[in-house]
Amino acid sequence: MINLQPTRHNFKHLGKDVTIYDAKLIYPENISIGDSSIIADYCFLYASGKGIEIGNFCNITQHCILQSGGLLKLSDFVGLGPRTTIMAATDDYLGDGFIGNKVFGDKYRITTFKDTIIGRHARIGLGCMILPGVTIGEGCSIGAGSLVLEDMPSWTLCYGSPCKPIKLKNSEIILRMEKEFLKEYYG
Repeated sequence: MINLQPTRHNFKHLGKDVTIYDAKLIYPENISIGDSSIIADYCFLYASGKGIEIGNFCNITQHCILQSGGLLKLSDFVGLGPRTTIMAATDDYLGDGFIGNKVFGDKYRITTFKDTIIGRHARIGLGCMILPGVTIGEGCSIGAGSLVLEDMPSWTLCYGSPCKPIKLKNSEIILRMEKEFLKEYYG
């Protein structure tokens, strides 16, 4: 495993104690990463357009794909399971333009950019796919293999294809632990 010690001049913002393993970062000048966040092996971050904002204490596990265009934001304490894909841009699939290859240029492509926001303490399970324009609420847990096509509410367990809210969660324990942790971490 290679532990890259990122340099501050490569990024829009880089917090303290950030760890980036063997990941591919395209346009790092459009990436902000908060304190003590981790990007694991084999992740791909494509930070075009508005870029990617990763909050404090985020854990992006192996093989995740984050692609901006619109803003792609992970708020503080977000965890992404392996092979999760989050998009903030998409090509038109209705046949009105070429798909995917920048060599065609904007003249031949129809691309839509939408902000995609993941709220604080959200947990996204293994192999989930979150499409452009979706907001995942604070404390929301998305079950493994879910396809998220629309906004998901705060402090709710959600899963399925398409993803749906299933059960409310209690926020009190996590929010109390957050206060204790932040007091210890920042002194």
